[in-house]
Amino acid sequence: MLRKTYQKLHDPKEVIGQVFMEIVNDVAPELKKLFGVDRAPKVTMLKMPKFGGHVARMADFFEQTTSMLGFTENIVGAWQLVRKTGRLHCKVAFMEENQNQLEKNYFTIVTDYFIEQFVAYLTGEKAEPNPAPDEEKNRFGQTYTKQQISDVWRRFFTLIGNQFTEAFEIERQRSLSSQNKKTLAPHQHYKDEADKKKKIRERQSEVETVDYRQGGDLVEMPEDPF
Repeated sequence: MLRKTYQKLHDPKEVIGQVFMEIVNDVAPELKKLFGVDRAPKVTMLKMPKFGGHVARMADFFEQTTSMLGFTENIVGAWQLVRKTGRLHCKVAFMEENQNQLEKNYFTIVTDYFIEQFVAYLTGEKAEPNPAPDEEKNRFGQTYTKQQISDVWRRFFTLIGNQFTEAFEIERQRSLSSQNKKTLAPHQHYKDEADKKKKIRERQSEVETVDYRQGGDLVEMPEDPF
């Protein structure tokens, strides 16, 4: 159902852009600066490189996940993609500093708003910004009720929000742990290398005989009596 209902959208990227633009303008305006649209009017936001690029990646994410879940039935692949996307957000300084799953969880802010607004385009309650021609609309019959569509997409977005959050938190803790080790013992690897060389020298000093090959035969050199 996810894939079939998603394919009914004439221009999914345009719909995703519209919903995300509303989030950045009305729900979480602090994101404007992050996407480089703090001074851009709404009509030009999708043309801005950072904002437009993020919308394009979101559209690609939806395309891949709905395809894997509804077409190829690659559930593991979809799960891995969702987790990877959550982890990648750790590289965004704003998210690393401000994301808080107990206070202001930006993942659920976005997915909750998509449940509220994006699903309405799928059920036909809202018209697309770039609607399909009438002849194309007639090619797709409505095989699911609005309630069925709403329920399945609600579960989809809720799952994505939870998985994004969990993957992000695990990656952030891993990164913090690695940084703490470097801070507490910045010269540990040098010490380990020095200890290793010291042990080699100690073993060499204990050797009383030296073996070498002469003419293919192994000859033992006696210890110098003098």
